[in-house]
Amino acid sequence: MRGNIPDAVDHALRSPRSLAPLVLVMGFLGATARYALEMLLPAQCGFPVATLAVNIFGCFTLEIVNQFVARRTSLPAPLVKSMGIGLIGAFTTIAALSTENLALLQQGRFGMFVLYLGITVFATFGAAYAGKRAADAMGPRYSVHHQLAAPQADSPQNESGAQ
Repeated sequence: MRGNIPDAVDHALRSPRSLAPLVLVMGFLGATARYALEMLLPAQCGFPVATLAVNIFGCFTLEIVNQFVARRTSLPAPLVKSMGIGLIGAFTTIAALSTENLALLQQGRFGMFVLYLGITVFATFGAAYAGKRAADAMGPRYSVHHQLAAPQADSPQNESGAQ
């Protein structure tokens, strides 16, 4: 048993062959969440609120996955990679951003085009930066706890109950 994951499952998740199925499952989850948010947040006065929200949240979350989960946890690499590629990749979308901006230009809504593109670029960059800062802030606490907890679990002293 590795943590809470049985050894057979842990071994299967660490296999490079597990990446494609994991990306498919995570992609399904990300696309489903994206669609649900699209239904919950319809465009307001032609402004694509849902796409902006998913792209901001996605940039923040991708940095958490890349900076914290990938580097400071013992989760299997294919599982972590599938979170970024599949889950967040399917959740966020540059294609929707592009087509929505093209539609705004075709409708002659140049002000809305500039507003949407500007907010998206600055807000997603800000979200990515905030995600990196959050991951950095989480890292030391987790790493210290993880490093201290792991040796204690294996120490003979702990098994006998002595302190």
